[in-house]
Amino acid sequence: MDFGVRAMSEDPGDVPAWPAGGTETRMELTDALALAVHLHRQRHFAEAEGLYRTILEAVPDQADALHFLGVLNHELGRSADGIELIERALAVVPDDADMHNNLGNVLSECDRLEAAEGAYRAAIALRPDHVDSHNNLGIVLKEQGRLDESLATYRHALGLAPEKLETLHNLAVVLRKMGRYDEAVATYLKAIELMPFDREAYRKLARLYYLRGQIEEATATYRSWLSHAPDDPMASHMFAASGGDAVPERASDEFVRQTFDGFSASFDKVLERLQYRAPALVAEALAGPLGAPDKRCDVLDAGCGTGLCGPLLAPYARHLAGVDLSPAMIAKATGRDVYDELVTAELTEFLHGRPAAYDVIVSADTLCYFGVLGPVAAAACGALRNGGIFAFTLEKSEADEAAAPDGFHLHPHGRYSHTERYLRDTLAEAGLTSVSIAEAVLRIESGKPVAGMVATARKTAAVG
Repeated sequence: MDFGVRAMSEDPGDVPAWPAGGTETRMELTDALALAVHLHRQRHFAEAEGLYRTILEAVPDQADALHFLGVLNHELGRSADGIELIERALAVVPDDADMHNNLGNVLSECDRLEAAEGAYRAAIALRPDHVDSHNNLGIVLKEQGRLDESLATYRHALGLAPEKLETLHNLAVVLRKMGRYDEAVATYLKAIELMPFDREAYRKLARLYYLRGQIEEATATYRSWLSHAPDDPMASHMFAASGGDAVPERASDEFVRQTFDGFSASFDKVLERLQYRAPALVAEALAGPLGAPDKRCDVLDAGCGTGLCGPLLAPYARHLAGVDLSPAMIAKATGRDVYDELVTAELTEFLHGRPAAYDVIVSADTLCYFGVLGPVAAAACGALRNGGIFAFTLEKSEADEAAAPDGFHLHPHGRYSHTERYLRDTLAEAGLTSVSIAEAVLRIESGKPVAGMVATARKTAAVG
């Protein structure tokens, strides 16, 4: 979202900031606002929010502080408050196209598409050359199924800025949705020609090849991407997933972090479209071993994402913690106001640091980024108290044991599947006793059901 701050035409005086070293500091309002925006960009959300609110205590109608505090509230999952704050800012400066654009972004991500369209059109009426608003208008038109209008909007945006990569990416998406695959490929190739280091164009082009079943072309795209960025974690993982390199034991931390930081804004909406069932499935699996919810358990949501499991786990929890590698996902989970503790950390390392801390550990759609499960299963066992329950989902390998001798397989979409035999052996080796392993459809992807397993296991004795 746009973080441009207008210059102020009059002396705003100074405002108090937070206490530093026991002494309250003071700074010019313009400096305070610039610092708040910097903290916001660096994802220091609590500090940024505190400074925005301090500014507004001094100057209640300071439009930029209202605007950016609104954006921050949305990023923290408090979207209704975010919309109200941005609308208050626009009441002060109704002719600010950037604010209208950001209001449209928040409304769009809340699936209020007609209202978002109105906000983008208001921005364009103020500034007909506001390319970002044309781009975003094209997105909401696409989401409403108005593909011809969306296509025309992107063509117009390209007329304003012919080399804007975001417009080319969005145009390619619409062309793909219209079934014009060759044109979509050509559009991504145009983006790569304009910017040979454009990782998003490589990623999206490779995914388009994957969706069309052109795995060799996808592999070649990842190889080309790696030639420009040999250390890129996304390119490295997906190259291996497409058969171009040795399969890693698990996805790297940076691959997972980048994937889900980039996915956080649209995560819930996309999963709703995919008929995502993993949180409900693990919650149902807990009902057998735990019985009726009684808020007596210390519960960990391992790989909590935006917190979709949180409301389902809360009835069991006297203390509910969540851990995830993605700071952006943690920020979204914070806005649900259901967790007692949220931590940004790698899962296995986090579990090692919490010996015998939990009665229940739940992991929905997280272990599909691990091939070798032994270390994380052992760490989960160590973090459970005796009698504790570990409930989780995996994607089920359709290959027979001979075709998956290691017990897992890395697929071109970047996730791992596992065989049931490998799962049972791993749980036993970790000191966990299988309670149940049930097959289930986790979601619908590319029009096909994703076969999974919902597993529950119990720690029955201390492991030396």
